[in-house]
Amino acid sequence: MTDLYLQIAEQPDEVLEQIARSMEKRAAEPAMQRIAARYLGALGRRRTEVLEIGCGSGASTALLLQHLEPSHYVGIDPSAGLIDMARKTYRISPGVQFEVASALATGQPDGAFDAVVAHTVFSHLSDPEAALAEAFRVLRPGGRLAVFDGDYAINTVALFDGDPLQAAMSLVQRNLIHDPYLMRRLPGLARAAGFEIREIEPHGYVQTAQADYLTSLIGRGTDAAVRAGDCGAELAAGFLREAERRIADRTFYGAILFISVIAEKPRIH
Repeated sequence: MTDLYLQIAEQPDEVLEQIARSMEKRAAEPAMQRIAARYLGALGRRRTEVLEIGCGSGASTALLLQHLEPSHYVGIDPSAGLIDMARKTYRISPGVQFEVASALATGQPDGAFDAVVAHTVFSHLSDPEAALAEAFRVLRPGGRLAVFDGDYAINTVALFDGDPLQAAMSLVQRNLIHDPYLMRRLPGLARAAGFEIREIEPHGYVQTAQADYLTSLIGRGTDAAVRAGDCGAELAAGFLREAERRIADRTFYGAILFISVIAEKPRIH
């Protein structure tokens, strides 16, 4: 895998802007808002101190603020460029701060938070075990971790067996996702890190006539494939044209299975 998110801190501005636009499209969709309401609801409202790992440009921050109502929110991301975008968006929001840091080294004190959220982050990490250990460290006893990510190994845009457009999704998986199978192992990894699992829930995500997010995903994935030398620019552009043709003809179908895992740091007895 050549997941560009593993080198997110080194990505040029144009790539960061692509990522930010794509994440903003997804966060604004009613389908994703409903999913976020369900899984964030399992954390309980009015979590006082909330840490978001991999906040990016702040696209998912509004969802956390809406559903958790924290008095203090900290968003971290290894990309200084994305953090700058988030700071500009939330510059007048009290109790909201953004810092350049990583899931493996958050720079936060022990036991400082009662909720940690990772929204589509763990599948991009090279060391999810270390990230879970770090989340466990910064949570206070009884604090909860929410990991929301895709079972990306089964992403599909295929309409039939051998559909050539599915090759575009394979390029997305190769170039934008470090571990497509991570969420299948995440509950076991969380238990090994000391967490107690409170909830595991699947969330189906489908786009048809309106497919802004999935077409942006195909565009970013194939662009990354061109930069990596996996395919030529003409083929990448052809994939995007075919996706747009299907949308215009109302024959497009794309689906992702998302999974949310809610885990709790045991209380001290």
